[in-house]
Amino acid sequence: MTSRQTDERAGVVAVDVRTDTGAAALPAPDSSPPRRRVLFTPGPVMMHDYTLHEGGRLIDYHRTTDFSSQMLQCERRLKRLCDAGPDDRIVMLTASGTAAMEAVVLNLFNPRERMVAVNSGEFGGRFVEIARLHGHELAEITLKPGRQIRPGDLEQCRTAGCVGFLLNHHETSTGSLLDLDLVSRFCRERGLLLVVDAIGSFLADPLSMTRQGIDALIFSTQKGLALPPGMSFVALSERAIQRVSAATPRSYYLDLRRHLTDMQRGQTPFTPAIGIVRQLEVRLDRILEHEPAAIVTATRRLAENFREQLGGLPLRIFPECPSNAVTALAPTDDRTPDYYVRILASDYDLCVCPNGGKLKDQIFRVGHLGDLTFAENARLVRALREIAAR
Repeated sequence: MTSRQTDERAGVVAVDVRTDTGAAALPAPDSSPPRRRVLFTPGPVMMHDYTLHEGGRLIDYHRTTDFSSQMLQCERRLKRLCDAGPDDRIVMLTASGTAAMEAVVLNLFNPRERMVAVNSGEFGGRFVEIARLHGHELAEITLKPGRQIRPGDLEQCRTAGCVGFLLNHHETSTGSLLDLDLVSRFCRERGLLLVVDAIGSFLADPLSMTRQGIDALIFSTQKGLALPPGMSFVALSERAIQRVSAATPRSYYLDLRRHLTDMQRGQTPFTPAIGIVRQLEVRLDRILEHEPAAIVTATRRLAENFREQLGGLPLRIFPECPSNAVTALAPTDDRTPDYYVRILASDYDLCVCPNGGKLKDQIFRVGHLGDLTFAENARLVRALREIAAR
């Protein structure tokens, strides 16, 4: 039975994620039983009981018509979540999101073709490194950590000879959400292929392949989909599929032509993560009991609820435009980010995310993805207040 209760703080009728529809609904009421350890991390995230249960079942053989039907059903549903066109396709890779990023560079662009790339932090920088590793010349836009991309950044960019644009939509290392609509208009005006790494923003922030003219959309299982790590996806537009079909293969495993051909019959060229596919099928069932925008709304409300409680704490929200998926916090007292991360884990069983690289000593991150509630937000904020008062 579905449990429906009024959540006064959200101002909505919410479906209890512990009993039926999961995070496809709005955030759960605070009557849910407490859990000892909670992940407030950008990925992996708190998984739902029904996907955890599915993950414990015996794995079936995959070269069957039943498994093919599961794969094709998952593709149709993922296309709906991406707002993809009828002739767009989705490639399912048993690999990390980074492998999907590399697959797109290898398959959509010929050697030495020039591209625009936004270096917005650790993950935007990863796109730059991948493209340069494979011999591409880049018109690089480098942003100060946490800063939003602006029209002037694009106007000053030398796009002569460029065929594509590589954008990390949500720079997870800083919690920053970059202006995809701005970049989309820029690409349309210049006829550039738009490649979007949405690994951090998928199902957390609004995006649409059709409306925003995205040619390759990259996402993975362990973030907004709230599944185990191990699979990544590339949604390809018709224009991108034509590029893939005409390209000379530069990788054996990451040859997207093989994947597109096999996916026509609901299969993959190599053994897929069968257990995750089954969890994906169950998860998509629950998400699509509601409009796809409902899960984005749920994540936004969880993020807003957390941020509204930060008043009086010696913590500053780091990015100019934060994603719904993550809140990056910079301590304004004499405590280090690592101190908050360690004490939350050791004393409160609350796992937030440290940062690496240049921002290691400046920020830590709190995730809002997966099976989280307002009550768990409140528990985290209480812990932060206790730590700040020590």
